[in-house]
Formats: sequence, C-alpha cells, structure tokens
Amino acid sequence: MNLPPPSSVRDLDVVVAGVSVVDVIGRPMDLAAPPKPGGMQPIDSITMTTGGIVPNVGIDLGKLGFRVGAVTRVGNDTFGGFLRSQLDMHGITSAGLILDDSSQTSSTIVGVDGNGERTFFHTRGCMENFRVEDLLAHVDVVRRGRLLVFGYYGLLPECDRHLGRLFRAIHVRTGTPVLLDTAGAPRRDDRLLRSFLPHVDYFFPSYDEAAVITGESEPERIVHALLEAGARGPVGIKLGAGGCLVSWRGKTKRIPARKVRRVVDTTGAGDAFIAGFVAGLLGGADPFAAAKLGNAVAASSLSAVGASTAIRPVNEYRRA
Repeated sequence: MNLPPPSSVRDLDVVVAGVSVVDVIGRPMDLAAPPKPGGMQPIDSITMTTGGIVPNVGIDLGKLGFRVGAVTRVGNDTFGGFLRSQLDMHGITSAGLILDDSSQTSSTIVGVDGNGERTFFHTRGCMENFRVEDLLAHVDVVRRGRLLVFGYYGLLPECDRHLGRLFRAIHVRTGTPVLLDTAGAPRRDDRLLRSFLPHVDYFFPSYDEAAVITGESEPERIVHALLEAGARGPVGIKLGAGGCLVSWRGKTKRIPARKVRRVVDTTGAGDAFIAGFVAGLLGGADPFAAAKLGNAVAASSLSAVGASTAIRPVNEYRRA
C-alpha cells in the first residue's frame, strides 16, 4: 500500500501507538554473579531513559527529522512526567496521550552486561489498561499521520483478539496504512494470526517472536508461513546481527546488517530498525532499500547507552 501524501490534514508523518515504558539501565551488571543478599556491586552507570515502541520509534523518528504523533498511556507519577517531558523535548505531538490515575507508569529495570546483552525486570503498570478503544478514541490523531506504527503484539494481550477489528476500522475511518511490530511473548495462535494479518500493511517481527507465532525456525519458512496466514506484505524478519529478511511482491531478499565497531547497548535496536525502515518508506524507498536504511539506523543505536541516544538526522545515514 502506498503511503498517503502529506497534506493539510496529514500534517504528521507517523503516528506511533501502543507500549510506552520508562527504562532504568544499569551497566555493566554481572547477573551471573550478583552481590550477596544485602551486599552491593559497583557499576559504571545508571541511566533513566524511555522504552517501548511509542517513545523509542517516536523519538528515533523525531531525531531522524520526521513529524510524529503518539497514542499511549502513562501513569500520573514521576516516571510518567519524565516520559511526557521526553516526548515534548523531541517535538512529538501528545494529543493522544492518556493520563492514567489508576496505575503507575510501565517501567523496566534493564541490566546490561559487559557484552551489551540485556536482562529485563518489568512491571506493566498502566499498559495493562491499554485497549484498542484507546486508539479508536483518538482516530483524529491517526488520521493526521501518513503511517500508523502499532506495537507490540505480544505485550498487549488485552488487545490481541481485537487487532483485526482495530486495523479494519483504522483503514475504513482514516485510510492510514498500518505497520505492526512484536515484542515480549506472543503465543502461537494460527486463528488469531489469520484474523489480523490481512489487515496489516507492513509486518516486521523479530526472529524470536516470529518463530513462536509461526512454529517455524528457518527465516524463509517463517516468511512463507506469514504470507500463508494472510499477510499482504511487505513482510520482514529482524535477524539482529544477521540483518533482516524481506519479502515483497514475490521476491525475498536478505539484507545484511551494518557492521558495528563496538556494541555498547542493544536496548531499542529493533525499534531503531523500525524507525529507519519507516524513514525509508517516507522518503520514497521500496521495502528492500527501506530495510537497508533500517539496518543502518539500528547499527548506530548500538553505539551508546539508551535506545535513541545515538540516532542522527536521516541524511547522515543516506550518505553513508
């Protein structure tokens, strides 16, 4: 599906909806040999930053140079204030921000080891209250964007069985294409998958989640299973250091990862790929070229602590 052109109505490039989290990142943490009970282990740094698809992809796209809106829930607490301030700082339109007085802001403690690998301790908080009606109630915000990025399938179980209804309504009421991303622990449910995939315009799960929801282990067979389940493409699998596999119009290509000199923190790399991929689409690239840009943005995100710290304007990636 072609992206709608910019207009006075579509004054945003992208609307990002779904999961928002505040991350507290400690590095390096040796979780294989933690301190004894009551003890203390010195580490180099503790950083508070944003996490989840809304701030990660949203801030990444803002730093890349695009106009972004958000639809999500935050708690009426200190972490919620921090998250709102970060969205405001990066120019993200917050007309779809829902202040939840009943639960704390969704938060994660992230332990990063010496190799950059992450371990998570997470409380869902107010994201337990997020429903597809939250997005449908802000369809005026969605209509302003040329693309809706929604996530995550696997971390919003209360929404899963309603995704088909949601995406159909988005198409009918706004004509906005939908990109769906995954995270967490989606379950294998072929009937559920077939209920919403035909209404998704771009589907780019990470390998681990894609393997679970299809029951396949080979990337090519995963892509085939997604197409058989009704995905109308483009479809891709994020493969980490292996780059990504993209299928579009009957062609499947493996796009190699961009080499990284030193991995500092892998937090948000999958979201950075989505941001780069979307930036490519908005710039008129086909899905294969957009995936190449996604790999470049993802690679740069690995070079600093935090999901969006190292992201630069999009033209710097296009020149590289």
